[in-house]
Amino acid sequence: MKDVKVFMCRALILLLSAGAVFAGGGGQKSGSVSSPTSDSLREKNLVTLDVIMMASAGKEGSHEVEDAINAYLLEKLNVKIKLTFITYGNYVQQTNLLLSAGQGVDILPVYMTPLFTVANNGQVIPLDDLLAKYGQGIVEQMGKEYIDCGRINNVLYGLPTGRDLASAYGFEMRKDICDKYGIDYANITTLDQLHDALTIVHKNEPNLVCVVPSNGELVRNWGWDPLGDMVTPIGVLMDKGRSWEVVNLFETSFYKDFVTTMRKWYLEGLIMQDGISNSESVGVMMGAGRAFGGFMNLKPYFNVQETTNYGTEIVVSEIVPSFAVTSYVIMNAWGIASSSKHPEAAMKLLNLMYTDPTLVNLMIYGLEGKHYVKAGPASNGQSIIKYPPGVDGINTKYRPSGGWMWGNQFVGHVWEGNPPDYWDVTRKFNETALKSNAFGFSWDSSDVKNQITACTNVMGKYHKALMCGAVDPETTLPRFIQELKAAGIDDIIKDKQEKLNAWRKAAGK
Repeated sequence: MKDVKVFMCRALILLLSAGAVFAGGGGQKSGSVSSPTSDSLREKNLVTLDVIMMASAGKEGSHEVEDAINAYLLEKLNVKIKLTFITYGNYVQQTNLLLSAGQGVDILPVYMTPLFTVANNGQVIPLDDLLAKYGQGIVEQMGKEYIDCGRINNVLYGLPTGRDLASAYGFEMRKDICDKYGIDYANITTLDQLHDALTIVHKNEPNLVCVVPSNGELVRNWGWDPLGDMVTPIGVLMDKGRSWEVVNLFETSFYKDFVTTMRKWYLEGLIMQDGISNSESVGVMMGAGRAFGGFMNLKPYFNVQETTNYGTEIVVSEIVPSFAVTSYVIMNAWGIASSSKHPEAAMKLLNLMYTDPTLVNLMIYGLEGKHYVKAGPASNGQSIIKYPPGVDGINTKYRPSGGWMWGNQFVGHVWEGNPPDYWDVTRKFNETALKSNAFGFSWDSSDVKNQITACTNVMGKYHKALMCGAVDPETTLPRFIQELKAAGIDDIIKDKQEKLNAWRKAAGK
């Protein structure tokens, strides 16, 4: 009997101890077994994501901005980021190395490397399921038509950003020089008119570079749909994509006329003589007082953006009116690296980057009071902002350059100089731009990979040099075309045409 009583007492003690362990409420007594705190659970489940971003300059203050972002994301998603900025000139090489190594990157803007290349290489993952589960805010902000531009063989690999998704083309230049010599930049609409203006500047400012090829590139597009890679237009639709015939751009009279004109300008001293090897942007050189201007793709109030970025007032002349092609939409598209261990968290972060004004403003503009101050209301519920007193585009530690590469500018602040409805104006610019016949078509190049590599190598020898006027097109262009033929450009054009025709038929166009 005594043994039974001892057993019952011990059992009662165990039951009471268990009650202390599993009781979720009220004050625990000293010495009781406590449940894991929410902080310890949060720390245990904390995810850190590597985010890669491009910057031209002015990101010395990124660490304190990263700290502010992480404080915010900890509460919103229990996520932290490690933010790495790569300079423009090194972006393609460094991101390719990271993707190939399979480490150091979870999400990144796929920029200057064709989306189909990283998709076919298995370096980024399909996004359809993740977008359906965690990214509906992205779809609501961007719209299905633009989201679908990120598809390769009907599989989504990249998310276009909230920015100008159409483009006009023209010339940006310093306003002080225009005013000094009475240049009517607003009414320059042809290359001949631009030539006249450049001649005036060159005659009166001989030490000023009139036309700068930014980072060795004079013009990326002048009115064609490249049907794939914006940088290497191998097989295009001419006339802003209003044709359905894929042609060899370099065999067209259009291309010959353009490079012949640039050769004339080069020989007249209008184009930077060592332009192909130039590693600086035209904006940096204008800001430093060493250049007059350069060719650019344009959008609404582009001059305000450039004035803000480079600290000297910039004006523009539009020569090729706006149009929209798939290649431009996905020239910059966010993807999730195939090496990411946290794709769900990555998509949740991307969803916030497209929908959350607080996060968007931190990423693009930095810290209020230090990198910018508010100056009035904007139509999207955010603010007109400007630099704080004593801070400008040169000495700021977090310059708002590359904002168009982040998720979605449309839900963020508006920089001073732009109208309060600037983002509404930009959305309308996208909606009203002429769209190529092939808008939404993303070409899968996997069947002609070897030919693309060979043709890209040939282009590297000739295209930029011809566009910059550095070589004589009369002798160089025929050699360029001949080598492209030998490298298989006709195979590429045939492949593009067949796949475009199939897409057109399926789309009922």
